[in-house]
Amino acid sequence: MVGTRSYWIAFLALVLAVGCTRTAPTTGSAPASQAPDAVASFYQGKTVRLVVGFPPGGGYDTYTRMIARHLGKYIPGNPMVIVENVTGAGSMVAANQVYNTLPKDGTVVANIGGPLVLEQLFKADGVQFDAAKFRYLAVPVRDGYVFVVHRRAGVTSLDEIMGPTGKQISLAGVPSSGLEAGALLFKEVLGANIRFVNGYEGTAPARLAIEGGEVDGFINSWPSSVKLTNFDDVKDGTWVVLADVNTEPTKDLPVRAPTLGQIGSTEEQRQLLRLGLLYPNAFGKVYVAAPEVPEARAQALEAAFKQAFQDPELLAEAAAAKLDIDPFFGNDIKKLVVELLTMPEATRTRLQAAMRPT
Repeated sequence: MVGTRSYWIAFLALVLAVGCTRTAPTTGSAPASQAPDAVASFYQGKTVRLVVGFPPGGGYDTYTRMIARHLGKYIPGNPMVIVENVTGAGSMVAANQVYNTLPKDGTVVANIGGPLVLEQLFKADGVQFDAAKFRYLAVPVRDGYVFVVHRRAGVTSLDEIMGPTGKQISLAGVPSSGLEAGALLFKEVLGANIRFVNGYEGTAPARLAIEGGEVDGFINSWPSSVKLTNFDDVKDGTWVVLADVNTEPTKDLPVRAPTLGQIGSTEEQRQLLRLGLLYPNAFGKVYVAAPEVPEARAQALEAAFKQAFQDPELLAEAAAAKLDIDPFFGNDIKKLVVELLTMPEATRTRLQAAMRPT
């Protein structure tokens, strides 16, 4: 009996050992998708806030609300995505908040203006960030600027407003934005007879000021602002395009106007227009996160923007709304930022004198 009992004990031990040997590899070779994902675990059940530095109704707000409708499905964990408008000083308020006071865990992304880099370059009051340190995520479209005035101003060409004897026009400005930069550069560098009315919170109030007769026009982005809100006004001549501030004629602009190579009388003037308006607005509608956001979450956010900009539903929505999508991302954005921040001192001095006249 003892021998028989020992036999069965040994047999059972062998069966159990074989069973363990067979089941262990199945558990250990589970697909990677089933392994714990720290980024997805963090975002699951959370809300990601897209903070727009400008008021509702303008190009920044329009792009961000469209992106918000699609971004969440590409962020691991599929968080809810909401939009908030934090306005002031051409998006400087939003930039300061995301850099200093808002959560730095990857739940806040700010949509701010590229020209803020020049505010740092010029050591402007109120700058509480280092643009070189932001986490750069995405830019939906490279902005190109146009100089437009309402036809009631009675001006049909740039030549008519040039010099002290030229006809004076009034332009709306938004502090720390391309609207401000464009008006100042045309006034101070090219000598256009411009009465500059600064202080509007965004392009939507500036547009209302044009329509209401407070000002004659502005220098604003075509693909992400004027095209969206006033394409028909440009097409039928209600809004007159005096200049197309780009190296090549702007795509989809229904009229032709002088481009950068035909604006100004010297190469130095044109170079200041490039540095002060064209280059900063190449990344004009940039999405950034705080420098402290963990690397894995920052990479996940950048990847989510890339996927969202390939989403057929987003692209169809953008086409229906006449929103151009021509994105670039991450390090490509940061290279432009660093290039502006490290321009030669003599060039910076000339540009600052034009854009910060005493």
